[in-house]
Amino acid sequence: MRIRWKLPLAFAVGTLVFAGVVALASALILRGVFLDRLEDEMSRQARQFAAALAEPSVLEMGSHSGSPGEQGRPPSYPALQRFTQSLGQAAGARFTLIDSRGWVLADSEADPATLENHSNRPEVKQALAGFEARERRYSATLRQKEVYVALPLPPSAAPWSQGVIRIAQPADRIDSMLSAAWRIPLIVWAALLLPMLAAAYLITRSITRPLEQIRQMTQRVAAGDLAHRASLHRNDELGDLADSLNRMAVQLEAREQELQTETQRSRQILSAMNEGVLLMDEQGCLLRANPAAERILGVSLKDAVGTPLVLAARAFPARALAEKAWQAGRPVTELLETPDDRALVAEAIPLGRQPGGAAGPRGTMEPGQTLFVIRDETARRHTERMRRDFVSNVSHELKTPLAGISLLSQTLAGIIREDPEQAAEFALRLNAEVERLGHLVNDLLTLSRLEEAALPPPDSLGVVDLARVAEETCEELRPLVAAKGHELTLELPESLLLRGDEPGLRTLTRNLLDNAIRYTEPGGHIALRLRQEETRTETGETERWAVLEVTDDGIGIPLAEQKRIFERFYRVDKARSRETGGTGLGLSIVRHVAERHGGRVEVKSTVGVGSTFTVWLPSSAPEPVHQSSAE
Repeated sequence: MRIRWKLPLAFAVGTLVFAGVVALASALILRGVFLDRLEDEMSRQARQFAAALAEPSVLEMGSHSGSPGEQGRPPSYPALQRFTQSLGQAAGARFTLIDSRGWVLADSEADPATLENHSNRPEVKQALAGFEARERRYSATLRQKEVYVALPLPPSAAPWSQGVIRIAQPADRIDSMLSAAWRIPLIVWAALLLPMLAAAYLITRSITRPLEQIRQMTQRVAAGDLAHRASLHRNDELGDLADSLNRMAVQLEAREQELQTETQRSRQILSAMNEGVLLMDEQGCLLRANPAAERILGVSLKDAVGTPLVLAARAFPARALAEKAWQAGRPVTELLETPDDRALVAEAIPLGRQPGGAAGPRGTMEPGQTLFVIRDETARRHTERMRRDFVSNVSHELKTPLAGISLLSQTLAGIIREDPEQAAEFALRLNAEVERLGHLVNDLLTLSRLEEAALPPPDSLGVVDLARVAEETCEELRPLVAAKGHELTLELPESLLLRGDEPGLRTLTRNLLDNAIRYTEPGGHIALRLRQEETRTETGETERWAVLEVTDDGIGIPLAEQKRIFERFYRVDKARSRETGGTGLGLSIVRHVAERHGGRVEVKSTVGVGSTFTVWLPSSAPEPVHQSSAE
């Protein structure tokens, strides 16, 4: 039941109780007053009866007795009995005339002969002692509560000399008068009930309406509508309460905005981090993860919040790392090797709390949430390994020609006068070593330039006719092809335009052809093909590619080695590479040039059958330039 109904109902019940209490108190007070007045009236009537007994006519009634009484009873007085009865009927009360011994001489409502001695009655006893007596007690004769008033009679010659006149009336005689005292407060309450209820309802509504507005305001604020306000303009406690709640809502709104801003900032920071971040609760369930963690672990964690982390990322030993961190009481860092040969560095940081809930010293912390920071060290370790290999390979590659040059120069210095012909041969060998060293330095410089310098935007690059570049490069290498007896076949379009770096594309083509020439046995076949292809992306867009293929029937490359042939200084057959004068950097340069142009390079090779290197380069040149080049 709502307050708007509870308060009027409580008010009605309260006023009813109050009216009942007033009626009861009034009845009790008036009963005593009415009884006192009744006793006074009865005393007056008793005195009138006593005065009537002194009249001669009444005294004469006392001289005419009837039959004598038995067992000490006085004789009967019929005339006196009739007089008493008439007087009682006229007064509406019971009159009893008692002699000095306590025997009833006359009674207005009973036969005196049937009444017992009244000397033991309290009021009679007091009156016989000479005092006016008033008594309220139960009457055994009439079997009801009676009010008695007894007066002593003076000495006389009558039988009632020094006797008692007693008058009695029922106590419930005043109940009819008291019923009005009961009804008046209740009638007044009933007459005022509707106005009181209406007034109580209006008063209650003036309280419940603001309370309802405050309730609606708190509900909407609790539901997230922090901009809602209670529009109350009162100068009482409810107005103060509404103002306090409005101020609280303003503070909550400001704090929520700050929290949202901070949360958004935290999400942006976590999203921008290269390190993976995972937050796990004490039950081992995932609470938060950033995109880097998904990328590093190779799993999707968007729908895994609230689930055990060991199920969401099975390859990550979250529980074991957390237990180690909590046992140590400090952050723990470990190197993890994944099944796909990746190196991860995971740091487990215990976020503990005291038994009361606040963060405390590490010695008093209870197990709680654990923060994991994961770094993918695969690329760095690979880079370090490549750097070490590069330094070792460069040192080795430089050491061999430098040692040869040193030895040849020393030998040449000793025989230049003794054997000029032999000296000329050593000079040629010395020149070859110098050229080999120069090629190595040039390739190193080219590779360094490709790795360090970023390619300009495509719009700022010039248009290159890849068909022309390929044809010119083939013509430059014709002498080497003829020297080894190879057959070089070209399949080129008239023109294939793309935006790019012409020197880099020329180097790419030269290195592919040079690699085919070196690793094909004399009399082999080499083919260079150039074409344009179109592919469709997942979104349905069309992409145009310039596809450059160099095919040979050379010695081929083992399948296990094909993934590494584009690494710097990597050779499948190191002895043959040195014999042919290769530096081990040609294919690495090819890969860098292709990637700088947004393309890729692929290889298909079978040992003893030959190899095919395919370079895919984006080709999107403006039409006017194409027409101008065609002319």
